[in-house]
Amino acid sequence: MRSFPRQDASGFSTDLDSIIPHIRRCNGMKRIAWLTLLAAMLLVSAASAAYVEINAPKTVYAGDPLKVTGTTIVGGLTKPSLNPGFSTDVVLYSVKHSKSEVVRKTIVVQEDGSFSATFDTRGLAAGDYTVEIIDPEPPNTFGGSSKTLQFLKLVDRSGDLRITSPLTQELDGSLDISGAITDIGGAGVRIQVEYGGTTVYGPEYIKTDADGRFSVTVPISDAGAYNVTFSDTRSYIDTIEFAVLGGASPPTETQGATVSASAPATRSAPAYFEVDTGVGTVTLTTSSGGIDWVVEYIDEGGSLHKINDAGLLDPETTEFSAQGGRVYVKVYPVGYNDRGTVQLSATNADAVRVSQNAPVIFGDATPTPTETAAPLPAVLALLALLVVILSRRG
Repeated sequence: MRSFPRQDASGFSTDLDSIIPHIRRCNGMKRIAWLTLLAAMLLVSAASAAYVEINAPKTVYAGDPLKVTGTTIVGGLTKPSLNPGFSTDVVLYSVKHSKSEVVRKTIVVQEDGSFSATFDTRGLAAGDYTVEIIDPEPPNTFGGSSKTLQFLKLVDRSGDLRITSPLTQELDGSLDISGAITDIGGAGVRIQVEYGGTTVYGPEYIKTDADGRFSVTVPISDAGAYNVTFSDTRSYIDTIEFAVLGGASPPTETQGATVSASAPATRSAPAYFEVDTGVGTVTLTTSSGGIDWVVEYIDEGGSLHKINDAGLLDPETTEFSAQGGRVYVKVYPVGYNDRGTVQLSATNADAVRVSQNAPVIFGDATPTPTETAAPLPAVLALLALLVVILSRRG
């Protein structure tokens, strides 16, 4: 009896070694038919996984945003696409000594097949990094020809800046800013001065000499902290804080009391809190501790909000308006292997406490299995019946 090549669930043979002899025995039109069938099988196999391509700059300067873009082919058979609305994570890894996760962002494929994510590089050490899109079901989601990883180098230019004017100055109507920047020559430097969150000078380019030296006097009228940001045509360089003493103190914003509570948290066992808010703006802040936290909260109106804007180095912070009601909060790490104790602080709140009720509010609580009560009456009745039967036989 003639043996045929085995077939997969789709009805196509998966044993090419058994197909090839059939093709070799065929002539003319039969061979063409076999070759056509084989090509169709290869197309079906290629169409089982989608094509995706990720792109990022090969050099990024610390302090500048890292913009990651990507695409998936829309339509076509040779490079099938992901569906619009498909989401997964893009992860930034440090590869200085070994590969370690720094932070991750969620991307969503749009109608045109594009997606993007932006990473904050402030506070990151210079060195080698990669960005990688995560296949949720490897290797079934992304095809083998996909580009899922991009190497990049993070360059920190803060060491190129040297400030020669005093960082602490007396209030005399002006802020003196002078210094030098390595390897900039006479290209000029861009300066922006901020006070109390408001720009009071620039951003404006000022002259540098052949050795990169610069000097500028900025008019000011108040004492306090002035943040001066330096950059040039290449990138961000650094931000320096100048303290101006004397005169009237800068106005401070009056805020309500700050209260906090702590609890251990993992990805599978989040920390749950309840916050008794005050009236007005409430600020929630997590601890950092080298863990990238995700914060979810259900407001007084019952709406769910999710925040994951910071990375490993900074705490997550969110603000919302409240009317003095109760808000439920869930905190857990982004990484599945991360674990730690998170502190949740709330400004303009009466109390923060670990909550036993929040898992139910979030829909995370699972019913506790109740112990099955032993049917003692039925057992006793059975024993009595056995006693009667045995006594009659005796």
